[in-house]
Amino acid sequence: MSDSDLYLKLLTQGLSGGAMRAIGVNDVELEESLPTELPARGVRVDTVWRMIDGRLFHLEFQTKRESKLDRFLEYDVRLARRYKTSVRTVVLYGARVASAPDQMDLGTIQYRVENVYLRQFCGDDVLSVVAKHIACQVWEPADRLRLALALCMRTDDRHALFGQTLDLIRQVPTPDEADLVTAAVLAIADRALTDDEMYILERELTQMSRILTHVKQAGISEGMKEGIKEGIKEGIAEGRMAEKQAIARAMLLDGDSVEKIVRLTGLTVQEVEALKPH
Repeated sequence: MSDSDLYLKLLTQGLSGGAMRAIGVNDVELEESLPTELPARGVRVDTVWRMIDGRLFHLEFQTKRESKLDRFLEYDVRLARRYKTSVRTVVLYGARVASAPDQMDLGTIQYRVENVYLRQFCGDDVLSVVAKHIACQVWEPADRLRLALALCMRTDDRHALFGQTLDLIRQVPTPDEADLVTAAVLAIADRALTDDEMYILERELTQMSRILTHVKQAGISEGMKEGIKEGIKEGIAEGRMAEKQAIARAMLLDGDSVEKIVRLTGLTVQEVEALKPH
């Protein structure tokens, strides 16, 4: 993973720690994001990580039913060949999809993916869980994904659900968690939202997330926006040292620790120390 992939670092953290248990996907602990473009004809997957156990985790988000698994099979064969390890593929289907194939029988080849149908979850009920956790001060990693995916689930009143999502986002308990929620929301919710909803949501997230603000101040907001629009298919473009330094300076002025800046920018301790105002 490139040192400049600040956004993907946050997304990796945001989906780990048991966060995906919110949608019934267990045993996912991510270590690092991997390139999404594979050799041969520009084949591109949504998002891929190496997990702590060495396997790959391939995550796809679909707003329409995938009638055949050929495309996913091709992706996963190329991933397995490139990284010499097994692949776990999870396909998230938006609220309009009720069923889709999850197995492919090719005789000696048996291929299977894990489908998650978000229409099986009630967005209002999911946000009620988040609200209770915030009120009781028992925030957990799964709450990040509950906030990120609530608008992709079924609801009787989407307008009210959107308003409640915004309200709860403002109440995320710590700045660090706000950054992780921001990464999860922007990575997953984009294709399930209208342009107006995405504009309002991005504006709210920019106000609450220091990291997103720093990235924009560093002059790479267009790369971030493109990543959002493409479902983070490309992530943030290769960053220059000057951009990473600009992010680090902004974080120092905001009072962030050297350790956190090192972790999120990829700069060394010495490089961050040298940026401190004298």
